[in-house]
Amino acid sequence: MDRGAHYYRCDLQVHSPRDLRWTGRPAITPEERRVYAESLVAACREKGLAAIAVTDHHDLAFADYVRKAAEDETDGEGAPLLPAERLVVFPGMELTLGIPCQALLILDADFPSNMFQPLLTAFRIEARADQEASTAQVARLAHIHSFKELKEELDGHSWLKDRYIIFPNVTNEGEFSLLRHGMAGKYTEMPCVGGFIDGSVTKLRPGVSNILAGKDKAWGNKRLACFQTSDNRRDDHRDLGGHSTWIKWATPTAEALRQACLAQESRVSQTQPRLPSIVISGITVSNSTFLGPVELEFNPQYNALIGGRGTGKSTILEYLRWALCDQPPVITDEDAPNYQARRTRLIDQTLKAVNSTVDARFIVNEVPHVVRRRSEDGLVSIKVGSSEFRECSEDEVRSLLPIQAYSQKQLSDVSVRSDELLRFVISPVRSELRQIESRIEDSASRVRQSYATRLRHRTLSTEIEHRNLEQHSCSRVGGGMKGRIAPGETTAEAVAVPVMGVHSPNCFA
Repeated sequence: MDRGAHYYRCDLQVHSPRDLRWTGRPAITPEERRVYAESLVAACREKGLAAIAVTDHHDLAFADYVRKAAEDETDGEGAPLLPAERLVVFPGMELTLGIPCQALLILDADFPSNMFQPLLTAFRIEARADQEASTAQVARLAHIHSFKELKEELDGHSWLKDRYIIFPNVTNEGEFSLLRHGMAGKYTEMPCVGGFIDGSVTKLRPGVSNILAGKDKAWGNKRLACFQTSDNRRDDHRDLGGHSTWIKWATPTAEALRQACLAQESRVSQTQPRLPSIVISGITVSNSTFLGPVELEFNPQYNALIGGRGTGKSTILEYLRWALCDQPPVITDEDAPNYQARRTRLIDQTLKAVNSTVDARFIVNEVPHVVRRRSEDGLVSIKVGSSEFRECSEDEVRSLLPIQAYSQKQLSDVSVRSDELLRFVISPVRSELRQIESRIEDSASRVRQSYATRLRHRTLSTEIEHRNLEQHSCSRVGGGMKGRIAPGETTAEAVAVPVMGVHSPNCFA
């Protein structure tokens, strides 16, 4: 199973029918709240959201209803979803602090609900009973004067420490934002690494963007990751996901959100991240005398095999390369290892001895492919999408998935060879180079056509000029005579007569 980090489209500020500014039907009874929570989960699916935070003002009553609805969601055939496929629901609150500004408190997705009340107590919040229709009027938490003070107070509770994260409001210079005049000191000293925006980052003013990018010395050159939110408060979910952020994590925790903020270039995106169109998704080895059966799922972006010497890291890499018909570098240096011979011995000793097969799974433009290679005879077959396996050539596999793989020792050996260095650089971008070459050929063809058209245009223009000159000459002859000549009459005047389209010499009568 792939346990690596993935991007999730998130809306970290979603309110419930308990909100005082709610628009739509209330949800008071447990059944009404269950129905609303199910509709919210369904709306998240429809809008492509993978995670939300339920953040009512100083209230946590609805978080469990939404988490339960996400846990109970089923697929199109009524089967329960796997945990990795479920909507992630972070419990949280929107806080109005005495700093003064607003902030989002977001907890681990699995934060226990029996600790919600102690959390409210830690903030000195007197919330309305859960069975009430709405939350109480928001009272500013006047005792919290800085984010540094807030963190110290919350970290004093062992059950809460490292299980929450605070995002201040950084929406321009509004009345609830931290980025107002006179707040630079509190911004600089705070331990927060991220902030939230009501709406889109595109509405941020240039000065605010500079502060958040860490380019304003007056604000401590402190950089903050930004999260777009919808601030949804409607039962028809029309605003839900309207402004969202893609966040990368392996496990949905507050610490994962913090790590994303610290590596925002690779873990936070305001637009949908562009992932590779070709990825290796997994490998299956039916049996091996060294490792036994192997079943691995790969992350579409980055994978690392970690282990001590002799634990099989290079062996798995060689199995994968062999299945995908990668060609080891050809080394002519007598002192360099013969990698082709090494691989052959590895396959013969660990796979062929037990008649093993290796399946390498990969995805090309969202279409799953499987290449199967038999150790007994090296025969290669391929399965594309839902079709059956068919025999194929090694060249066909290499054309579908051109890979370039080196062990550390191989890199040391090939680094001094220009042909291998060129292969190393070109192979990962071979398809892009082919597209560029195709575009160059198309452009060259269009240039040639344009040039030919231009030459034809010049030829026709020259011919038209000659014709116009002839026409002009004829009109000058007819209109330039002093008198008209009646039929049958002659005159001693010189008359220019064009013959066969060529100006002939003057004739006299």
